[in-house]
Amino acid sequence: MEIISKGLKKCYIMHSTTTGKYMICKVLNEYDNEKEADDDMVKLLTHEISEKDLLKEFSKKPY
Repeated sequence: MEIISKGLKKCYIMHSTTTGKYMICKVLNEYDNEKEADDDMVKLLTHEISEKDLLKEFSKKPY
């Protein structure tokens, strides 16, 4: 599902766990490989980048 709002894409996925629980997760960006995603996760957790920064990059990608 994709909703466009204020120029930023909003995208969510449903994730199921092995214990039968379900979560709705917000997609902040999309990556071509795990290394790039891991690097941005570390930057996000260490406050080098923000969710808004990642969403801006995600919004620039063509679909």
